Amino acid sequence: MGRDPRPLSMVMFFTLLTAVLSIFGCQKEIEEIPSYSYSDYWSPWVTKTTTDNATINWRGRSDASGVVHYDNTDYYTTNHEFRYSISTTNDDRYQHVKIDRLDEDMSYTYQVKLDDGHLFGVHSFRTMPESGPFKFIVISDPQEGHNYNLEDRFKYVAEAVAKEPDVAFVLCGGDYTRFDAVKGWCRFFQVALPMISKIAIFPTIGNHEYHKDGGAKPTGADHYRWSFDVPLYYSFDCANIRFCVLASPDPNSAKKDDPQTSRAYAESQAGWLYDQLNNQLAGNFTIQHDPIWNAGNNARDENLGVWDDYFRQFNISANFSGHRHNYQRFFVDGIPYFIVGTAGGACSKVDEPHPDGFIIGENRHLGYLRVYVDPEAGTARAEQVCIGYVTEDDSGTLPVLFQPPQIHDSVDFPLQSSYY
Repeated sequence: MGRDPRPLSMVMFFTLLTAVLSIFGCQKEIEEIPSYSYSDYWSPWVTKTTTDNATINWRGRSDASGVVHYDNTDYYTTNHEFRYSISTTNDDRYQHVKIDRLDEDMSYTYQVKLDDGHLFGVHSFRTMPESGPFKFIVISDPQEGHNYNLEDRFKYVAEAVAKEPDVAFVLCGGDYTRFDAVKGWCRFFQVALPMISKIAIFPTIGNHEYHKDGGAKPTGADHYRWSFDVPLYYSFDCANIRFCVLASPDPNSAKKDDPQTSRAYAESQAGWLYDQLNNQLAGNFTIQHDPIWNAGNNARDENLGVWDDYFRQFNISANFSGHRHNYQRFFVDGIPYFIVGTAGGACSKVDEPHPDGFIIGENRHLGYLRVYVDPEAGTARAEQVCIGYVTEDDSGTLPVLFQPPQIHDSVDFPLQSSYY
């Protein structure tokens, strides 16, 4: 059975418990939160890594060009200089610069300088491995709540992910901030900086990417598109494993400014998904924002049923989602399904009833999913990493942090499911 949310009557107990645990060094006192304010300059982040290239992204004050200086990290660490550089080809505020001819599974260090004189900090990333075991992270729903900002919760998740060694990439399941507005996205990139300054991010679009502050219909998800410059659904490979990123919120099927899932939108991606999963690779992982299986519903979301049918047909390795701001794990017809909406959004209960296949659910805990993959052995392991908890679903009260983070759930599974 899943853990019940912590009732408000327990707040005094946990306050006392926190003090006791701090004495024994079991929990970390929260440091002073830095000040985040609007900036025209968004420090660079990396997307679209492969075995031999990567894309460096940033936002400047105005339409302008810039130069990316880069080198492998060993050389830079030893010599404190870069041997290579590449300039932008056009003047734009949002820039996406592809670097080619890189070595596989190699750490690179880079720095971006703009023509207006602005110099960003020194960042790093790692190219994809050609083969062998690797580790990736799944997060979802870092958005702020009604009564707190991104730095009140998501900050601690981003910092914890940044401390993870040897991460190939981060999969994000959507809902980066509450509105499709420049200030919220600016804040996301500021708070996420410890993580995205060293790990490539592969984004998924969520419903909040379409939300307009005070608006009655969805936006064009403009800041998502400008920031990441990726299709709404796409795939990439890592060490003989395929990852399919799907778009579940349909802006043409919305309640005011909130896109819902729709059968027509899912079916429009079905042919593409079939072609992506119909391969001879060692495994397939899929991610979309809206969950297919969710506590509180006796059956799956039939709007996404065509995807789920293909998951079974091709015996995928696992499916990830967010949208519900809690952690849930299901095991349906040999396939593990994870809801990992624990990166900071206002928490939501793990509702009854629990559909068949429900394994565990947990509310009011912050964290991420850590996934180890061994393509040659045909196995994977997923660990729910909890960095701390909050005592209310939507409150400015700061979280209590675990030191070190705790593993609250783990599961081993094959890269090819047993469903036939």
